[in-house]
Amino acid sequence: MLVAERNPQVQRAVVKLRELSADEKARDLYERREKALRDIDSRERWVKAEGKAEERKIWQSVVADKDAEIARLRAELKK
Repeated sequence: MLVAERNPQVQRAVVKLRELSADEKARDLYERREKALRDIDSRERWVKAEGKAEERKIWQSVVADKDAEIARLRAELKK
């Protein structure tokens, strides 16, 4: 026995899904909406990755500056 046969709400949803999937315009709208959501998700992941890369560059610069400062101080201490 299928779930839709036991549950009237699921049965109504299955019927509605069949109606919408048979409707070319509704299917097209659904596909365009899904593509837009995937594009937004992709863009957000790209921005996060770029942000992390930029943050890494900043930290690398800070570390390089501190390393240079430490080297300079060590050189002064040796004098």
